[in-house]
Amino acid sequence: MLGHLNGDERYTYSIWRGADPESIVGFRDHAGESLMQAAGTADAMTVEVRLPGPDGEGHLYAVSRPEPVDGTTILIPISDTRAVRVLSNGVFTADEAAVIFYTYYLTDIVSPPYVLRELDLTRELSAER
Repeated sequence: MLGHLNGDERYTYSIWRGADPESIVGFRDHAGESLMQAAGTADAMTVEVRLPGPDGEGHLYAVSRPEPVDGTTILIPISDTRAVRVLSNGVFTADEAAVIFYTYYLTDIVSPPYVLRELDLTRELSAER
């Protein structure tokens, strides 16, 4: 599915645990504070994960590689009218993101070597395209 993101008609993809793992009915019902989402194109996408924090509340994190940030950013489309500016170490291809998604699907975590950077949801994180 990640390979179908084109930044034109298909911008986002999300997964989460269903409320009833025995049923495919009600698959839109979240079972908690965790989810993983991607936005952009198959060639350049951002991956975010929402996980419960120590305070019991859900926190949204950008997934990135551990290498240092060189200041380079890429504008990633998230809708027809909005885009987010992503640091270069947080831009993935569909194949790279698929590994992150698959690990999350199996374990509910983002495993090394990837790191998480909490997003400040009190700020506007997107801009007009």
